[in-house]
Amino acid sequence: MIDKHTMDQLERVLSRLSAPITLLEKDSDSLPVLMELSETEPVSAGGQMYLAVRQPALVLACPENLPGGRDLLLMASAMAATLGTGETHTENSYDVYRRTLRGDLTGSELDALSHEYQLPTDLRRCVMVFHIVQTDKERAFDLLRDITPLEEKDVLIDMDRHTVVLIKDMETVESSDELAQFAQALQETLMGETAHQMTVGIGRSCHAMAELQESYSEARRAIEVGRIFQPEDSIYMFSRLILERFLMELPPDLGAYYHSLLFNRKTQRLFNEEMLYTIDMFFKKDLNLSDTARQLYIHRNTLVYRLDKVQRQTGLDLRSFKDAVTFKILMELKKCGGDRGAHK
Repeated sequence: MIDKHTMDQLERVLSRLSAPITLLEKDSDSLPVLMELSETEPVSAGGQMYLAVRQPALVLACPENLPGGRDLLLMASAMAATLGTGETHTENSYDVYRRTLRGDLTGSELDALSHEYQLPTDLRRCVMVFHIVQTDKERAFDLLRDITPLEEKDVLIDMDRHTVVLIKDMETVESSDELAQFAQALQETLMGETAHQMTVGIGRSCHAMAELQESYSEARRAIEVGRIFQPEDSIYMFSRLILERFLMELPPDLGAYYHSLLFNRKTQRLFNEEMLYTIDMFFKKDLNLSDTARQLYIHRNTLVYRLDKVQRQTGLDLRSFKDAVTFKILMELKKCGGDRGAHK
């Protein structure tokens, strides 16, 4: 007996052929008595052509006078065999989401499966990717399943040993900051209960079911880009990495060239570790002299002296927003060169 789910899938697939092909079980009363069925060549009887399929165990039938009927039966047999081996079988609603994220479903397949499993197709959601490297013998899903707070329409999905996806309902989420806070709280809980560290990527929100794949790709891309440009962080939002994503699109050779315009042998002594740390802190404090000096535990005049030194040797006044942006871009370009491949 063929399960109803497989039968429904076969009927949906065969309906796309726009041909009168009928599905019959091998013990069906509709089959001619004592007819010898073949799995390789259609057999004619009573004005019909029949072709057997081994797995799942069924028979395909079409009118004997159907133009191209033989080829259609052979094609349908191959499609049925593919479904029978489970290559495209969908076990449950979680599998539908998983295959949607991976882009394994066509639009019509997604519509049919969403209807079959009564999945919401128009709901504001975003995809959050949780990546845990040090999982030992446990899968990441096993670590997160019991500690992740879920709303009614949230879906937690096991993608692979190290990766879990949360399809997050955004109807009650007011800002992206809330998502970051949610991710941080989950990180802290995971660390406190299992001593595992986790990296989080967050894609943009979307409404259509089919758009979840794009949000998933964005979340993965956020982790990839974030690890390169902000290795000290562990939560990356795709929407907040615009400059970094742009820089990643530049050819490595071009990035290395522009980086060398500012960082070269002539400025090597100027941009030592202390100076770069000072500049980085100045940028993090939004070009605020007092806050930066306080954070570095240095006198404000010392900070001014260092910035003046940079201006004298490079012509860039980092207290000017335009010059600060120029410096920041040229500095970050290093990560688009030789360092890029090491983080992939």
